[in-house]
Amino acid sequence: MKKLMCVCVIGLFFLLLFLQGGAVAEKPSVINLGLILDMSGPYAPVTGGMRPGVKDACEYINENNGVRGVPLKAVIRDSSGKIPVGLSHYNELISIKPKPLFFYSCETPLSEALRGRYKEDGVIAMAGASTKAIYPAANSFSLFANYAEQAAVGLKFIKDNWKEKRNPRVGIITWDTAYGRAIITPEFYEYVKSIGVDIVDTQLFGIRDMEVTIQMLKLRGKKADYLLTNSLGHGPLAIKKAAKEMRWNVTLINGQGGGWGAVRLAPEIFEGDIILLDQKSWDEADDPSIQLIEKYFKKNNRDIKDRCLFYLEGWSHTILAQHLFETVVDRFGWGGVNINNLKKVMVNLKDFRPLGGLSSYTYSEKRRSLRMTRIYKVTQGKLIPLSDFIETPDLRPAQYR
Repeated sequence: MKKLMCVCVIGLFFLLLFLQGGAVAEKPSVINLGLILDMSGPYAPVTGGMRPGVKDACEYINENNGVRGVPLKAVIRDSSGKIPVGLSHYNELISIKPKPLFFYSCETPLSEALRGRYKEDGVIAMAGASTKAIYPAANSFSLFANYAEQAAVGLKFIKDNWKEKRNPRVGIITWDTAYGRAIITPEFYEYVKSIGVDIVDTQLFGIRDMEVTIQMLKLRGKKADYLLTNSLGHGPLAIKKAAKEMRWNVTLINGQGGGWGAVRLAPEIFEGDIILLDQKSWDEADDPSIQLIEKYFKKNNRDIKDRCLFYLEGWSHTILAQHLFETVVDRFGWGGVNINNLKKVMVNLKDFRPLGGLSSYTYSEKRRSLRMTRIYKVTQGKLIPLSDFIETPDLRPAQYR
């Protein structure tokens, strides 16, 4: 009888562990992270730095006991900025063992194409920040603040510092791509109008275009005080070169595409421009998170081209992945590491700050984009903060609220 009761108690114990998604499953030998980004195409000058950033962050994590003793491994593929290539890589990565439950897809068009697949395949994805890439809410969470919401912070800053009696006039000149057009939403225009900023015109140009004089002439003809773009690398460079040739001293406002990878192409031409980023600045040398990252940057002999926003993004999102997996393991055991539990942690994040303050993550069941951004001014090739983290306005379409 005693033996029977002992067997029943043990059986009940393991049943409870099983029902809790618990610790009866074996600890994996590795946790794979899937990363698809442009390392050789039009986005590469800005996005390419994410590869070494993720690798260095994995090294740091693994040197400090990994995820409760399990190492993180980044499995990285180059999309060349082409959707079919990115989809092909995704089909390969989703089949490796152990299956990556955490993906990064940096380019907005690819993120939009994969949104349904992420849900179907049961994985969490850090995706581009356009509305179509993350809504309707499923398994995609934005890498950054929503592009339109981030741009709105920039225009609110302009308005708050405007000295004239009339409204400031802003001209939009941006890429004719999913990424470039992501700031052009009805909610964005309504918000801008509500704060007293006039959008005088919107001009588009191709992702490979280096000549935008015609568009710039139209914007100058509308007497724009500022320009707003959602382009990166040679995109903002083309805009500022045209302005210089026209002897038009106009300030450009940009988001992720205006980081160090773009500014370094011609520092003097971007002097005084406004950049919105969701990360601390490389140029905040006294910040502990930046000091730690600098240590690994130097240790691994990273190139100057890697000193860019996406290297920092690689760190932030990888530390986030570590936090997600550790939280799930601590609550449910290794047997509970699944998409439902990972997602449960993700949608309840509130101001999680990797490395003590590098960035800020808050998500909810309905709102899937980051809510905090910082304002920077380009000064002698450096990005100098004009603000700490600022909460963005909520510019989701009504059906997703």
